[in-house]
Amino acid sequence: MQKQLMKIMQLRYWKYLVGLFVILVGIQVIGGNSAVNVWKRIYKTNHSKIFIKSFKEHPEYYIQNDSSAAKTTKTLKTYQVRENQFFRNTDSGSFEIDSMTTVAMVLVIFGAGLMTFTIDRRTNFDTFLFSLTSSRRRIYWTKLLYGIGTVLGSLIISHFVYYLIIKVGIKAPYVQLNITNLVQHEIGQLVLILGIYIIGCLIGLVIGELPTLMIGGFGFLWSLSYAINSAGDTRRFWLSQKSEQYTVNPNSNVGLLHRLFAKDNNPQVVYQNNQQVFFMVGILIVIVLFLLSGVWLYRRLSLENKYQLVQINSLKKPVVIIGTLYLAWLLGMNGFFSQQPFELIYHHQKIVLLWIILRNIVVIGIIGWVFVERPWQKKDTFKWFKK
Repeated sequence: MQKQLMKIMQLRYWKYLVGLFVILVGIQVIGGNSAVNVWKRIYKTNHSKIFIKSFKEHPEYYIQNDSSAAKTTKTLKTYQVRENQFFRNTDSGSFEIDSMTTVAMVLVIFGAGLMTFTIDRRTNFDTFLFSLTSSRRRIYWTKLLYGIGTVLGSLIISHFVYYLIIKVGIKAPYVQLNITNLVQHEIGQLVLILGIYIIGCLIGLVIGELPTLMIGGFGFLWSLSYAINSAGDTRRFWLSQKSEQYTVNPNSNVGLLHRLFAKDNNPQVVYQNNQQVFFMVGILIVIVLFLLSGVWLYRRLSLENKYQLVQINSLKKPVVIIGTLYLAWLLGMNGFFSQQPFELIYHHQKIVLLWIILRNIVVIGIIGWVFVERPWQKKDTFKWFKK
């Protein structure tokens, strides 16, 4: 029966999986060629007659502005070799994705996660799958087998293509790959992107309305870039650390995430302390827990609720509570949405910030309850008006 189920899955999904593979490889091909072209423009500038003349006239300016951590620039040749190195250290304590190639990859893979189970619900293919003798547990794992296998395989091949383009398109002295760092970087990035795919799958299992799923799903993904920085800032705020200590430590877990999503930091050691290693192990454990919770969700799906905002009735309150707490904290703590944190951290006014977050909880909680429950759609909501 398992072979029959896998055959059905192959016939159903092979076009989607091939399309996903082509898109991911295509993104890296475009990104690799773009990176090579940018490097060539910089190389041409640094080797032009105008630049050489300027360097010889004012060498002290270029030595002072040497982008490397160790100011070792002494000659024109040294400067040219250093400034044209494709891979550089990325010492950042805040989280941001430098490469638009990586941004595109994350968006595509997260979107694929959202649609992994949604597409069968929207096309009524779940009705056919649930009529088979195979258990929902087996159907769930078979779907994920194809989805995760395609995502991981596409990422490995596309990354290989990217680095091959870099290696072929850029002159040898300027591309020096540290294989150990490269392997650690790729494994770490694969784990993170796999986690993003699984999160997309879980959201797709819980949310039934397509517009809410897409807008809310990608909105949540966008908010994570602010939430990651805010998590560290919140801890520092409650520990009454000085404001200049906020998001500046490249040895933190946030700095690790930044390095893993950056594509040009090959010379830098990926894991700089044991805390970061344990952090990645923790992420792996969370991914496994997400996968197991997906089984629980899939077994409780009802075809009658497939167009409902929340497909599983018992999850309506948890969705409202978790969403309310997340948004209340994010809107209260992150400086992108509010200037209040910047005004409060200098004096460590914890009570004031706590009041702001509590206020957000009340307002967002009411809005969230109304949006999820939608009392105007229930016949008995305004019954007492008629008495």
